[in-house]
Amino acid sequence: MAMRMPWPVFFLAMTLIYLAEVLLFAVAFQLDSGHLEADGAMGVPASGIFALQNLFSASFQSARVNSLYTLGLAAGQRIVGILTTAMVTGLFFLRFTQVDSPLRFSRQLCLSSWPDGHLSCRFVTADPSYWLKVSYAMVLFVDEEIEPGLWQRRVHPLQLLNAATPQLHLTAVLSHPLTPESPVVQLGLEAIARASGALMVLVEGTDEVTGSSLLQVHHYRMEDIREGRKFADLVSVDSRGRRLVDVEALDRTQPMD
Repeated sequence: MAMRMPWPVFFLAMTLIYLAEVLLFAVAFQLDSGHLEADGAMGVPASGIFALQNLFSASFQSARVNSLYTLGLAAGQRIVGILTTAMVTGLFFLRFTQVDSPLRFSRQLCLSSWPDGHLSCRFVTADPSYWLKVSYAMVLFVDEEIEPGLWQRRVHPLQLLNAATPQLHLTAVLSHPLTPESPVVQLGLEAIARASGALMVLVEGTDEVTGSSLLQVHHYRMEDIREGRKFADLVSVDSRGRRLVDVEALDRTQPMD
């Protein structure tokens, strides 16, 4: 949950953790305030000031404890403070080093022709860095009655024309050839729809900057298939010869010639 928070909410949450610890230990120190020799400040009792400086190892003012309870509580707060700082530091490190998988998939699949065409999807990414050692997978799920009244989800991997690439940037199209060996052809679109069929696309790779593993999954339903269609051009060339990706054209399709 902390990793998915917006940055302002994340900073507020981390601050509230420290404030909650200060308040908790201030109340605990107040139970033995007679054995805590320190002065308050700006209306804050001595127990609160001591809890604050003890948590952050900051000496705002001199203080003395002369009871085992307060001494043990102070030692316990230091341990809790170290653990809290380690946890918060780790969360900040993860937030700064995490790499999103900002792939945006097309809302539909294009089936060029039946049964000798291709079933295709495509995606774009706004990630400025590259994905390295990328592998693709397209899987068909269907419900199969293996015994009367007993259903099981069957998984059929679908062959792709390009199942991997050493480097991914901006956009890619994944195509499954509808050959006689294809599970889609063998089962048929109508039978797959009756069996609550669904398609899942997986893209897995490594971020070039951090070396972090990247994985993004997208699901399609059978009604997302557009027969006799192909994807319109997504990449154009400007006057300087630079290739540009039109993200708004991601879902644009056109009839087969």
